[in-house]
Amino acid sequence: MAEKPKLSQRTVLRTFLYMGIDLIVVNVAFAFAMMLRFNLNLQSPTYQQFSGALQRLTPFLCAICIGCFALAGLYRRLWKYAGLEEIFTIALGSGFTVVATYAFTRLMDVYSLLPKSVSLPRAVYIIAWFIMTFLTVVTRMGGRAFWRMTWRAAKGSQAHMLRRVMVVGAGWAGATTIRDTRLSGDATVVIAVDDDPAKAGTRIGRVKVLYSTENIPEYARRYAIDEIIIAIPSASAVDKRRIMNICAQTDCKLRYVPMLSEVVDGKPQMGAVRDVNIADLLCRDEVKLDMDSIRSYLTDRTVLVTGGGGSIGSELCRQIARFSPKRLIIFDIYENNAYELLYELRQKYGSALNAEVLIGSIRDRKRLEAVFAQYRPDVVFHAAAHKHVPLMEDSPAEAVKNNVGGTLNVALCADKYGVKQYVQLSTDKAVNPTNVMGATKRITELIVQYMALRSHTEYMAVRFGNVLGSNGSVIPLFRHQIASGGPVTLTHPDMERYFMTIPEASQLVLQAGASRRSGSLFILDMGTPVKIADLARNLIRLSGYTPGRDIELKYVGLRPGEKLYEELMKPEERARMQKTHHEQIFIAPPIEMDYDHFEARIQALLRQAEDDPEHIRDGIREFVPEYHPKQSENAASEKTAV
Repeated sequence: MAEKPKLSQRTVLRTFLYMGIDLIVVNVAFAFAMMLRFNLNLQSPTYQQFSGALQRLTPFLCAICIGCFALAGLYRRLWKYAGLEEIFTIALGSGFTVVATYAFTRLMDVYSLLPKSVSLPRAVYIIAWFIMTFLTVVTRMGGRAFWRMTWRAAKGSQAHMLRRVMVVGAGWAGATTIRDTRLSGDATVVIAVDDDPAKAGTRIGRVKVLYSTENIPEYARRYAIDEIIIAIPSASAVDKRRIMNICAQTDCKLRYVPMLSEVVDGKPQMGAVRDVNIADLLCRDEVKLDMDSIRSYLTDRTVLVTGGGGSIGSELCRQIARFSPKRLIIFDIYENNAYELLYELRQKYGSALNAEVLIGSIRDRKRLEAVFAQYRPDVVFHAAAHKHVPLMEDSPAEAVKNNVGGTLNVALCADKYGVKQYVQLSTDKAVNPTNVMGATKRITELIVQYMALRSHTEYMAVRFGNVLGSNGSVIPLFRHQIASGGPVTLTHPDMERYFMTIPEASQLVLQAGASRRSGSLFILDMGTPVKIADLARNLIRLSGYTPGRDIELKYVGLRPGEKLYEELMKPEERARMQKTHHEQIFIAPPIEMDYDHFEARIQALLRQAEDDPEHIRDGIREFVPEYHPKQSENAASEKTAV
């Protein structure tokens, strides 16, 4: 059992100071109440009689006051941040004191427990309650007012050194942010901005509210704003994205008050302010999951995640852990990430989660056989893959061995050992691929379709686009280049990509797995595509720099295998697309293909990767006729010519 922390000397002294002030207040309150009760006629015999009773009552009154104020919690408050709740508490403590005093005097007089009476007129108690409440509020809040005036006086000469802040939003969150920023002592809130015309021209404290977030760039220049805090946690995702992108046009540092749904699992506390990150600029509505359907196939099941230490794989493991699996197996070839994930999960769930890390390669069929035979997983999420496009262009045979051969190994083991559900992660680069990585992922989709026809296991593939912040993505590269002072290298000004956050993608993968439609290809709604150049500029601004002035943008041309625009589905898939019960997940039914000798053809491709790697692209094209390695170069030259 942890030791109770000791009170600091400063806290003890402050408590005794408040107690001393309260003793003065309660005596003054009853004395003035007595005077008012007798219309300030201090020579009246009746006044003299009750004045003596009050003097005899004084020591008891002091003890009752301290006890009641302690009971009300007045000595455990931080009065520097006092508000309406503290005023109510003071009124409550004063009420306790008055009622307890009245009860005490009645008890003493009825049972003659004291030599002389200590009773007072009833009106005195009521008047004393008002006076005591008022004086206690003044003494407590007066200290805060004095502190603020002292701070302003001390900081007045340094006002030009404080950060100048604009708060976006004049609701409760905006008002709280203005108050907390003012109390922080290192910034001054200059203006607030809101889209409600009724609030235009009003004030929150000393801060004037201006109209329309569309004018934020102009306000930032006019008032020399250093930092913008977006305090609209209840705004829709569309509005939030619009406002954040407007703010990103300024040179100001951006910060953000999180919404209520973020105040879980160690995320920022309500009222806290955090930096805006690049994922916030996507700002889509929160993914709504059908928890019951996901729970039905994960809870109390053994779940295997290949590539479990990677960006998507690790987030899948975090999400799966929420559903109390019987056992979670993290399978990866790279031990460091997998170990860190296991440590994180054990710190969070302790013995409530049975999680294990197994090291191995999906290319090692014997290792996979041993794992499946020992653990008998019920559900498999296959996230292991080589995914770095330019590197796979340089090593195409390795992409085939790992992505195609490894997937076939996992899929066959799932069939052999009676796995109930197998979910394959794919990519938008599998659509009309121009690179080896995308083409190999298209073959993995075909493997899923093939296995679904010959097995009792439910095989599914989930296709989505780029994931913000994942290993090998542009965000870590851009951050490194910005930290190094630039330049930030871009391939083409018109390049666009679909983006999701890692949690978004992982949650939708779990939801797709709950659909249980074997042989289907699930496609996630990625929203609207984002220009990579815009992404880079926003990231530079969020890092506190100005694009083109502080950090240079440099175009270097498309890399091998890259396309200007990615597609989430082929035309023939789009024509047969089906909706699911989840608005962000669609199904592309299986397309016609030649299943005869499919597995033998895969094995021939794998042998070619071993024996004839120079011509492996020809073997890939036999499986994926729409694979056109030169298309990216042609597209780039055509676009540049235009």
